[in-house]
Amino acid sequence: MNKKILGTASALLVTLSTTAGAADFSFSRVIPSWFSYNYAELEYVDMDEGFSGLSAGVSFDIKPNWNIMGQYLFASNSKHGIDLDYRVVAVGGGYHYQLKNFDKSDLMFHASLLQGKNEWVNQGNIKADDKDSGIRLGAKLRFEPQQNLEVNADISYNSLFDNDLTFTPGVLYKINPQFAVKGSFEFGDLDMLSIGLRYYIR
Repeated sequence: MNKKILGTASALLVTLSTTAGAADFSFSRVIPSWFSYNYAELEYVDMDEGFSGLSAGVSFDIKPNWNIMGQYLFASNSKHGIDLDYRVVAVGGGYHYQLKNFDKSDLMFHASLLQGKNEWVNQGNIKADDKDSGIRLGAKLRFEPQQNLEVNADISYNSLFDNDLTFTPGVLYKINPQFAVKGSFEFGDLDMLSIGLRYYIR
């Protein structure tokens, strides 16, 4: 990760800290969120080192301002007749609320348990694999500058395989009340472009 990305991520951390301080951050009183956190989504991912694949994710509110979420990512690459497969399963939850002094904005703090696996496959036979468990901790800021358009930014710490700090700006556009198209770019040790479709469950 270059210094410019680290600088941007650090600036976002300062912004999140400031806005969180300005918000009425109270667990004893419900602060309704502006955005929905009940959805399923499917994305195409294009990663560093020639890896590409799919990511499927879900999120559900289990009570006001609290959601659970899950994700499965599979990406592969082929070099010199050997297929390299990369898999990650994430299960976690988040706390989200609308910022008090900023219209149409949510701040979410999230945490997930991660299970990852790398496989080297030659003609259908697994030659070697590498497994690891880790955690992801982060914060995400969501903002609606105009109707049906969302811009967001996430900064996270990820301990899977190698410790990594990631910064992920993104955009989402609602086609109708149930469907939206979305895209994001994750800056980190393994950069990743994601483009996909989100379905709002309710």
